[in-house]
Amino acid sequence: MAPRNRPARSSTALRELNGLRVMVLLPQDAESRLLMSHLKRIGCVPTQQWPLPERLGADADVVVLPIEEDQREAIQQLADSLTELSPPLVGIVEYENPATLQLVLQSGCTGVIERPIRPFGLLTQLLLARTAWRQQAATLAHVRKLEGRYAAASKVATAKTLLIAREGITEHEAHRRIQSRAMATRSSLEDVAQILINELS
Repeated sequence: MAPRNRPARSSTALRELNGLRVMVLLPQDAESRLLMSHLKRIGCVPTQQWPLPERLGADADVVVLPIEEDQREAIQQLADSLTELSPPLVGIVEYENPATLQLVLQSGCTGVIERPIRPFGLLTQLLLARTAWRQQAATLAHVRKLEGRYAAASKVATAKTLLIAREGITEHEAHRRIQSRAMATRSSLEDVAQILINELS
């Protein structure tokens, strides 16, 4: 069953590139003009900025930037400002060497394009970077949902413990009391538990 779903997911990901907002962090030169042309040809909406900013705005889905030793400080500063949901970075590298690879890792790039830039490599790396970001966003949302459930369960458990200690009732009775109050006030169990915690602490 899983293999049958792959073409559909691939088609969806490819369609996403149409209209993808790509921030190109390169100076105005022949390379950047070629890159902008490639991006427009595959349906992206590119914008250009130079020098490297201290932090990224919210107007980009993917960011392409040069990984160069003389830009190490600026790259590190930009990387330090990234959050879990910042747009993915795709680095442009001249050639592989230990210093460049270290900078790629430090920057948090999820994709790499080798110079000279070619349309196929560009398309592939944009697709991989965006797919990885989407998966990370889904995982983060799931983790936060689980954390929210745990926090709610923890509050209810605390409120039940306080009710049991204060009124000498069973755990089942404490839960029913919280549940009844939640239904009567049209509130969530978590909200009622917090109110009880405030009242009984």
